[in-house]
Amino acid sequence: MSFKEEKTVTARAAKPVMLTEVLGGEAGHLSSLCQADLLTGSQAEARQRRLEVSFADWRLDLSRQRLQPETLEHLAEWAEACGLAEQRQALFAAGIVNPSEGRPALHTALRWPQETPPVAGSEAEVTFAAEQRWRMAVLVERLRAGQWRGVTGQPIRHVIHIGVGGSDLGPRLVAEALEETHPTRGPSVHYVSTMDASQLVVLLERLDPAATLLVMASKSFTTADTRYNLETALTWLSSALGASREAICRQQLIGVSARPEKMAALGIPEAHRLTFAEGVGGRFSLWSTIGISLAVQIGMPAFDELLAGAHTMDRHFLEAPTVRNLPVLMAVVGAWNSQFLGIPSHAVLPYDGRLASLPGYLQQLEMESNGKSVGRDGQSVEHTTCPILWGDVGPNGQHAFYQLLHQGSHTVSADFIAVARRHAQAPEALQKTLNAQQRLTLANCLAQAQLMALGDDAIPAALQAHMARGYRGNQPCSVLVMDELTPWNLGALLAMYEHKVFVQSLLWGLNPFDQPGVELGKRLAQGLEQSLAAGDAAGDWVDDAATRAMVEHLLKHS
Repeated sequence: MSFKEEKTVTARAAKPVMLTEVLGGEAGHLSSLCQADLLTGSQAEARQRRLEVSFADWRLDLSRQRLQPETLEHLAEWAEACGLAEQRQALFAAGIVNPSEGRPALHTALRWPQETPPVAGSEAEVTFAAEQRWRMAVLVERLRAGQWRGVTGQPIRHVIHIGVGGSDLGPRLVAEALEETHPTRGPSVHYVSTMDASQLVVLLERLDPAATLLVMASKSFTTADTRYNLETALTWLSSALGASREAICRQQLIGVSARPEKMAALGIPEAHRLTFAEGVGGRFSLWSTIGISLAVQIGMPAFDELLAGAHTMDRHFLEAPTVRNLPVLMAVVGAWNSQFLGIPSHAVLPYDGRLASLPGYLQQLEMESNGKSVGRDGQSVEHTTCPILWGDVGPNGQHAFYQLLHQGSHTVSADFIAVARRHAQAPEALQKTLNAQQRLTLANCLAQAQLMALGDDAIPAALQAHMARGYRGNQPCSVLVMDELTPWNLGALLAMYEHKVFVQSLLWGLNPFDQPGVELGKRLAQGLEQSLAAGDAAGDWVDDAATRAMVEHLLKHS
């Protein structure tokens, strides 16, 4: 048996076990649990302690979920019955866990420390990732030291990172989250992803082309969004500097892709080409050389710390008992809410403005991975899968959609995420007022989680005569608090959600590492684009009345 065949066998998925098979006769009782009774009854304190889990300086409180500690044990058994141990080992050993594409999923190899022996089977992948990270570090150091010069000899002072999806959301999220504690010491970094060039046009109006470097970050190097943005940016540089396209590509462009031949065809020198393996999915690629612009912004030591936090979560996922394993617990509780309690919507509510992009990042990670109704075996699944994810910074949401959360007709589950300490680096004169703002933020986080769980029962006795009723409550939520928002903690947080997605895919019998649902829309757009470009409503697309009418309207007004 060959090495690849061996991996394929070890990665064979167990048939999903239905949740009701694990719960047995308890199902009816559990569905009628009331959170007010669970959180205020005689057993409330003992129950809360059993539903609280620690990791490093984190505290995850699951006591606001509509379940008992014994339920959580049953849910852990459910994960184990679905082949968790075998599939998890295959993931880390570079086994074929993406059966539709015949690939491994190599994001954990990207952050495996060189000094730590890798999981057997992943040695080559870990070595390759480390080599590419070293090559990236060389380029980052040149840029941060002001040693990279453009075609006119000026040092590079601006970087435009062109990507979309995972090539944009991850680096952008981390850059925003760490801007306060890790201010830029090198070139300014700007992220561009919109297909209509709205982000790019603003930059072209104010950046110095002689001092601007482009980073084209695309796994395939053919994605239309990034390709068109790159074409516009290259045209701007060439015309503004009076330099050839070839010269610009040699001196003011870095390519990051799983397709080195595509980068070479564009004329990017080998020294400016960074690669990662085909087995790294776009939405799992933050840890790869896709992160070069982020590393330019925060520095390689902070980038390495980000990877170290993610790796520590990897080890926790590999080694912690199922009933104390954060990714597993987040996964089974989420599946419990969507599949058993029938809650179709999940809100991500960070009470820290630095995590404003976290809901968007998790939308792609979770909904593109598990937003499917066809199983690994190609058959339609008969149970609920991934809920709709949405959210915003908590205090902002309180002035927008919390009315619906508390008194609307839709049941919602939620993750509240808070950071206990911040502003340590602020000027001393501002410490008092900033600390007061942080206390207010944390108080609001706890109050809103309490209100989601208890509803009208959260109204204190002194206010009952003065407050309107109708707070529905009994809506499950988790509260995760970390001590500080460091690169290490952020890396661990994102890795936790990655592994949550993987575990849920096992519970639901899905392949989380492909995304066939996004392809047809792109294909249809190609035909419609040709029609618009040719000025002819006829084209290679299905001729439905609504689309034809709009194409004709656009042709008249273009």
